[in-house]
Amino acid sequence: MNDKAVNVLEQYDLTINRTFKGRGTIICDTQQGMRVLKEYRGRTEKLELLYQLQCRLNDSLKTDTLVRNKEGALFVRDIDNSIYILEEQVEGKECSYKSEEDIVKAFGAMAKLHLKFMIPASDSNYTMPAMPVFFYADEMEKHTMECRRVKNYLKRLRNKTDFERALLQEYDYFLDRAIEVTRRAREESRAEYEAYVNSNGLYCHGDYQYHNVVFGKSGGGAYTGIINLEHFAHDSGARDFYLLFRKISEKCDWSADMAQCMLNAYQNRRVFPPIEWRSLCLRLAYPEKFWKIINFYYNSRKSWMPNRNYDKLESLIRQEKNREKLLNKFFA
Repeated sequence: MNDKAVNVLEQYDLTINRTFKGRGTIICDTQQGMRVLKEYRGRTEKLELLYQLQCRLNDSLKTDTLVRNKEGALFVRDIDNSIYILEEQVEGKECSYKSEEDIVKAFGAMAKLHLKFMIPASDSNYTMPAMPVFFYADEMEKHTMECRRVKNYLKRLRNKTDFERALLQEYDYFLDRAIEVTRRAREESRAEYEAYVNSNGLYCHGDYQYHNVVFGKSGGGAYTGIINLEHFAHDSGARDFYLLFRKISEKCDWSADMAQCMLNAYQNRRVFPPIEWRSLCLRLAYPEKFWKIINFYYNSRKSWMPNRNYDKLESLIRQEKNREKLLNKFFA
């Protein structure tokens, strides 16, 4: 361990056997069990509520619960004043996007998580920090403005690469789509959506992707682990569903059969209320993959563009018909 990690871990009541590096973390084998140390860049006022939400999960749905330090706090600072958190590690096999069984279990676990993460504001047993409701139309508007800006940049370029010419050739279709969906999202009532999320005390994972879902076994039987909850947001379950649904659909070439499996797995446990369903349809209709491609392009070094970006554009164009067909079938 480096001096910084030693300084941080000394603030916890732990007996450490060994440590090794994980994905942006330090994994600690301790006499108290496996622990994960990671840097935290969020607001520390949210951590008490995060801990309380983690404690709501039961044996069949596990998560990497925060550990308090010697002073009882849920975070520590290192010598450079950076903030770190320590969590109990949930071990298991990472969810595979190639396995229909894994995907079905991941969506079922997501629905269970959302049911557990409903904390009405009137419940005085929970620490409620000031957290704004995430309104999806704001993000769409921001992304659409960037799409306009990058198009103007491309049109001014005199010497265009093959990738830039290919991007510009497809631009109008996806930009028009982004403008139209953003307009429709803006017609939704922000006040109504915020009131709905607040009155029902809705929280979601915030980054529900297949590498944040693991499957394991313990003495009590099989369990699903949902990890990295520190990204949790004050928003409806549609946000998590949209993210994983889009990721899996892209991997499966927007298969209608797989879409039906994902919808059934979630809605067998929790049916989307109309206001969430509308937000989900709009999120899926927005061409976010196109925005991701141009965002990466615009913020990268233009003198060298990786072939992978060109491949992503070709994949997006190739899948667009299947995507439109699926959205029209399930989310019109």
